Amino acid sequence: MQLSLEYVREMAPDENSVVAAQKLVSPRLWESPGLSETALWGTCRGGRNFQVRVDLQNMGYSCNCPSRKFPCKHVLALLMLLATTPDALEVSEPPQWVREWIEKRRQRELAKAEKDQQPAKPVDAAAQAKRIDERELKVAEGLKQLSVWMDDLIRGGIAGLETKPFTFWDDQARRLVDSQAKGLATRIRNLAEIPKSSRDWPQRMMDELGQTRLLVHAYQRSETLSSELKADVRQLIGWTVSQAELTETGEVVEDDWFIFGQQIKDEERFRTQRSWTIGRKTQREALLLQFAPGVQGFPESIVPGTIQSGKLLFYPGTVRQRAKYQERTGETTCSFEDFTFGDSISDFLNQYAERLAQNPWLPTCSCLLSDVTMATEHGQWFIRDQEGNALPLRMQDHYRLLSATGGHSFQIMGEWNGDVLMPLSFLFKGQFQVCS
Repeated sequence: MQLSLEYVREMAPDENSVVAAQKLVSPRLWESPGLSETALWGTCRGGRNFQVRVDLQNMGYSCNCPSRKFPCKHVLALLMLLATTPDALEVSEPPQWVREWIEKRRQRELAKAEKDQQPAKPVDAAAQAKRIDERELKVAEGLKQLSVWMDDLIRGGIAGLETKPFTFWDDQARRLVDSQAKGLATRIRNLAEIPKSSRDWPQRMMDELGQTRLLVHAYQRSETLSSELKADVRQLIGWTVSQAELTETGEVVEDDWFIFGQQIKDEERFRTQRSWTIGRKTQREALLLQFAPGVQGFPESIVPGTIQSGKLLFYPGTVRQRAKYQERTGETTCSFEDFTFGDSISDFLNQYAERLAQNPWLPTCSCLLSDVTMATEHGQWFIRDQEGNALPLRMQDHYRLLSATGGHSFQIMGEWNGDVLMPLSFLFKGQFQVCS
């Protein structure tokens, strides 16, 4: 298995874990490190010896150290050893303690798959309907209060919003949380970041307020919407899709999936992982979301730059973008060159416009373009295609991307929010690299 240090860094819970792991990347600190088609293992020497195991089929891992960070420094160090010094690993059959762990993982995966295929247990329909009705009343009251608040805000004008404290937005968001409209609460909190963030912030504020008002209006008239658009609106308000509903209305797509980008964002009490992927045969793009409380690890290991065969289950909606793994069958032998990228920025923007026509609240979408170069004008960086069209970039280190590509054309993969492109990774001369 080919692995780079960039992949390993993306797996780390924080930069301190990376620094700690780098101190353990030495063959002399590992006892009997080994590698097979299915597993990677080794015992890290120290005050105590810790056994480390990695399932190469889905990048699951295990270490018997007491660390509360996932993956711990020992797992990261063993992966770094594979990336930097693969000859230090003996290619052999896994020892018993690794085989037993792998077998238990396969049994759990099989049991989970069988459980997912079993019909759901009968529910108390009357009690469920009562809970839904009670929540509908709470949400309706919350939206009514929000509409009054927004109308007052617009009548008073937005000129003084840059002087408002965060509590001005947070108090309203908390009321929406109490009304069980968490999705709307997040939108209101995000409004607090707009004032004074750029020269055109008043226009951006009006756009966001207009979209929020439109969302409230759509929810209040949800009986007139199509089933797909209704599903979009309810999810944006804060309703979750149950497993039964997802199984019934979701779409299963089997393909070889290239994980081309990932972001991890720290919220108040949990972390969110956003991973973008594209299918080799179907060219379907998908957003995989995972959530983890505190510093705990995410349920599944999803590593940028890897290509995995399997089935994705897409959530209901007009633009079926969000998905989750239904089945993972391991890495494939295909390469990055087997995936198709767009050649024209104008074609991409036309596709984006079509998606917005279906879902006007679409926050972001993926963007994959080939044969682009970097350009700058008046301090703003862009990517430019062969037709001369350009998209503005937003990233921390533009010069790193410029130096890595040397001013030559490359393939870029990122996330577009309608205003700017946030690069997530790029391919240059067949080499995959994560953007900083």
